[in-house]
Amino acid sequence: MTNLPARLSTLQQEISALTEKLGPASADEIGQCIEGLMSGGMRISESITAANPVEEYRVSLRNVPVFGLRRAYVKLKRGEYENINLAFIPLPAELAAMANADCRILREDRIRKQETLRAIEDSVSRRLPSAHGLMDLRVTQRERANELSSKGFYLVAQGVDHQEFANLARSRELPAGSILLWAIDEVWSPIAVRVNRSRINTRLTVQETTMSPERADELARMLALPDAREVSAEQMAYRRRIEAEIEAAEPEQKEQAA
Repeated sequence: MTNLPARLSTLQQEISALTEKLGPASADEIGQCIEGLMSGGMRISESITAANPVEEYRVSLRNVPVFGLRRAYVKLKRGEYENINLAFIPLPAELAAMANADCRILREDRIRKQETLRAIEDSVSRRLPSAHGLMDLRVTQRERANELSSKGFYLVAQGVDHQEFANLARSRELPAGSILLWAIDEVWSPIAVRVNRSRINTRLTVQETTMSPERADELARMLALPDAREVSAEQMAYRRRIEAEIEAAEPEQKEQAA
């Protein structure tokens, strides 16, 4: 337990870094990507009839992770994709699919780290306050908050749990480098910002409860797999997350069917 605060801090930093990579690409980044491919000799397909084709890409790719867009751009430049006509820039939907596919490993890694963090938090919260328990973590993180303040960080939100912190970081509501001190429910940022938690949480809740048929089939197949003889706390937490994701999406799917 002596290294628990350091382990939690490391997990939080890793999750924050992954969340930043999975944040949506900006309109400027999308425009630079398309213009960069055009400058390399690729042409926009004539099937795109919009007056401003680059703007069409900006609209279609606005929710694509910036990491995936950059990976797709580099791979197109290097001709690493098979079975596509390298004379033309992929259509917006095709480019979005490429970018999202390149983010699959990052998304899975973030889910694993988030579930590990929650499992540790649950384990700690069940322990009685002691010389090595939750009370010490609160003291440690209060000291960490004082240290961040002395380094020029700002307290920008309170009462934030880990899930909300991940949502805020993913939506870029929080600046890069923001830190969640979960034991005292505070978020510290290197830049003074006003965080609109209500708007972001509402929007992300709507997005996350909408599930495609392909995703539903994938999760159903995962749940149908038999459990191993020994199931770790992390594996059980991941299974609970899958079940919760399916359960959360069912009302939305029923409403759309009606």
